[in-house]
Amino acid sequence: MDAALAQNAVKSGDLLACRPGCCQCCIGVFEISQLDAARLRQGLAELDRSDPKRAKEIRLRAKSSMRRLLPNYPGDKKTGVLATGTEAEEAFADFGNEEPCPALDPETGTCDLYSNRPMTCRVFGPPVRSGTEGGLGVCELCFQGANEQQIAACELVADPGDLESRVTKEYEKSSGRHGRTIVAWCLAE
Repeated sequence: MDAALAQNAVKSGDLLACRPGCCQCCIGVFEISQLDAARLRQGLAELDRSDPKRAKEIRLRAKSSMRRLLPNYPGDKKTGVLATGTEAEEAFADFGNEEPCPALDPETGTCDLYSNRPMTCRVFGPPVRSGTEGGLGVCELCFQGANEQQIAACELVADPGDLESRVTKEYEKSSGRHGRTIVAWCLAE
């Protein structure tokens, strides 16, 4: 994935506005897989060894975020697993839209767990096919002034072999952790 993103950044050039300090996409709660949660926890454990103060700050931000989010959490408040179904999806759509990601350093506007960030974070910015309609989604800050052909030429095929889904299923089976959650929940554990 990282190699595909690097190639995409070269291909997109100045049309891709993503740079350190640009953190608009780091505001608002989004679903992550249990594999994403495991990667984040691994990154936090690594940060505990290299920079315990920064790791502690992330945990404090995560716990503070969970205190704000818990009263309306659209899922199991004990396990952090998000509820499923139409009603739950509708509740989640309006949930935590102004909440900053706990991994976001508010001083620098950069991700303290960047190399362990969830897949959603890895693919945000470049044009990516989304939804059942198959349209190209792109960050509103990127590709300013580009036409449809320029945008399509920079499409990122995030996971052509659906490897992430397969590895997520294997992880869920081996770990016993199932369902989707949010960044704050897994970092506040």
